[in-house]
Amino acid sequence: LKRTPSKSHLRSAIPTKRCSETHLAGAMRMLWAIQAISLLCAMVAANVCDRNVTLKSQADVLDFAGNGCSRIRSLEIEGTVGHLSPLGGLTHLDGSLWIHDALELVSLSGLENITTIGKDNAGASIR
Repeated sequence: LKRTPSKSHLRSAIPTKRCSETHLAGAMRMLWAIQAISLLCAMVAANVCDRNVTLKSQADVLDFAGNGCSRIRSLEIEGTVGHLSPLGGLTHLDGSLWIHDALELVSLSGLENITTIGKDNAGASIR
């Protein structure tokens, strides 16, 4: 004798729309959480310092370099800055680079690792 499954047994084997929507919503939340964690890890790894930096002296250069920032909003260099070699870890400027009135600055060595320079509010990248 063959046993035929009951109708209630068949119903439980067929996914319902409600069950699928629940699983999809859970999967979407999980995907969003993974993306958020990945973004945070990338920001930590890149040492993003979300601020504008103004360096007016060699002491300012050394203090800033000690922060380990590789990405900042913008960089302004002026005053008694003599050399920029401590800034070798800087790779991204989301805004502009502005160098002015830095009469003791003899070289841009230290800025060679910057691969990206954005623009300021006026649309300038380098001034």
